[in-house]
Amino acid sequence: MSINLVSIRKWFFFISGIIMLGSLILLAIPPALVPGIEFTSGTTALYRFSEDSADEDGIRLVYESLNHPEVRVQHAGNDDFLIRIGDLGESEENLQEVTPAIENLRDIAGPVQDLPIATLNVKDTGLDTVAIRSAYKGDPCTFGNISFNAPPGTELFVYKDLSHCDQGIIYEVTFGDSIGYINRDSIENYLPIITTRVLDENASEREKIEFALANQFGEFETLEFASVSPLVSRVAVRNATIAVIVATLFILGYVAFAFSSVPKPFRYGACAIFALIHDVVIVLGAFSLFGKLFNLEINLMFVTALLTVVGFSVHDSIVVFDRIRENVRLSPSAPFAENVNAALIQTLSRSLNTSITLLVTVTAMLLLGGDSIQSFLLTIFIGLIVGTYSSIAIAAQLLVAWENGEFARIKDRIKINKGSESI
Repeated sequence: MSINLVSIRKWFFFISGIIMLGSLILLAIPPALVPGIEFTSGTTALYRFSEDSADEDGIRLVYESLNHPEVRVQHAGNDDFLIRIGDLGESEENLQEVTPAIENLRDIAGPVQDLPIATLNVKDTGLDTVAIRSAYKGDPCTFGNISFNAPPGTELFVYKDLSHCDQGIIYEVTFGDSIGYINRDSIENYLPIITTRVLDENASEREKIEFALANQFGEFETLEFASVSPLVSRVAVRNATIAVIVATLFILGYVAFAFSSVPKPFRYGACAIFALIHDVVIVLGAFSLFGKLFNLEINLMFVTALLTVVGFSVHDSIVVFDRIRENVRLSPSAPFAENVNAALIQTLSRSLNTSITLLVTVTAMLLLGGDSIQSFLLTIFIGLIVGTYSSIAIAAQLLVAWENGEFARIKDRIKINKGSESI
């Protein structure tokens, strides 16, 4: 039994119309989309605090006390918190500033001066001196070469204690201008120093914020810090809009040129563009829903993925159109609807196999990948499903409806209805 996909095109149009209408309604409800800092300007920071030391309300109060009532705090798992605020008014030269993970707040440039946390004495082990060693390949838990030798009883300043090392607690110590590491078994008379954190009077806004957070919650790690100025965000919005428009125009021209050998080639380009718009509207509607429910933001990765979805959509449509062209060439006397249906059946398995393979890959990356590419992967995931559907149910079906004069009949009905209402 042969499958006739063309005969049920009205159902396809009805389903797509309902989904597109729902997407447009979602986009009409503010906020249409939740823009990331690339489009709105502002600052995003991802901090990791010590265990159970911080919470969303406490972090929000710190920011509000520093005149940032617009702050949004989101718990990102474990003791990580994603914090978004407005523009800090810093340099506009760079799109992003990313600070890698740090192990101690004193490694942050600016907010906290380097102050010792304790003093200790070198223990008498029966030797004339005790070797204070450097970190091997940057790992203080593994001792490297000798940094300096200290006689028993020498007082050293402690700047960091490392309790996670396999051989026990390791101390980062200094003597004069020398710095090194010593094991707990080689020290005595450990005395903590109660210090007061001091903020530089010329500190930047970021340094003031991190200083206040450190005073309130203790040491923390800066996993990520990104800042985008209003100027850069305006440029990003403009460039993203131009990219989508230019891509659409080039696709229309390319499809019309590629199918210039068939009658009415412009229809192929127009139907491909409508299928593209169909896919983009549904993807935008999905992200509008996710933004309202889960506060999911769109960023430049989303725009990149959207352009990729456009490419997938047009590619699938062109594959079907190419098969239609061949069927028309081989069977010019057959009804156009039959040639289109045959093309859909011939390309169905290929389209499904390609899309399912990609969906499996994207799903695995969604589950295992990081948050930084989440919007990209989610856009690709939705776009693949919608694009595969539209190449079968929209693009080729529109060609048949256009060829059969269905659009003209709908237009005539509208004119008749308007004429009867005026009478």
